[in-house]
Amino acid sequence: MFAKRIVIFALASMLLPAIASAAPKAVIFPFDLIDQQQQFEIGVMPKGLDPEDKRRLQLITDELTRLIKEGGQYEVVDSTPIAKDIEEKSPMYKCNGCEDDLAKKAGAAYAFIGTVRKASDVLFTVSIYIRDVAAEKVVKQGSSEIYGNTDKMWLRAVNYIVERRLFAQKGAAK
Repeated sequence: MFAKRIVIFALASMLLPAIASAAPKAVIFPFDLIDQQQQFEIGVMPKGLDPEDKRRLQLITDELTRLIKEGGQYEVVDSTPIAKDIEEKSPMYKCNGCEDDLAKKAGAAYAFIGTVRKASDVLFTVSIYIRDVAAEKVVKQGSSEIYGNTDKMWLRAVNYIVERRLFAQKGAAK
């Protein structure tokens, strides 16, 4: 009986750290484009997303997902089950908190929302926001301006934000 208790205690003590250190679940929403060029053109109807911008938005969404998965601070949940809802509610930055409901539906405690603000053909601001779904508020955010409209520049912005703004170690060089 005593040996059985020791085995149970040993197993429990091995499992507790794994349970305690389980990363919180997060959903990563696709980046949205805010095209300020179109907002200031009087009498011109919005053109919609340029195919190249759309491709780059997917590229940086995939990069953010990869970085968050590799970072280990969050467990990225699959957004496929809520893909139709995401499409209907997009853009996320305009949905007035619907991202919290969608994240809950996906089983996530946190939501990552990204935007790319296009001021001109070569000037962009990439931003990433982390929302605490239960608290219904942004808990971290980071932005980076880029001068250039290339895959490399967009990817560099996402990497910079994640490494130097969202998850920078205190006391580390910035």
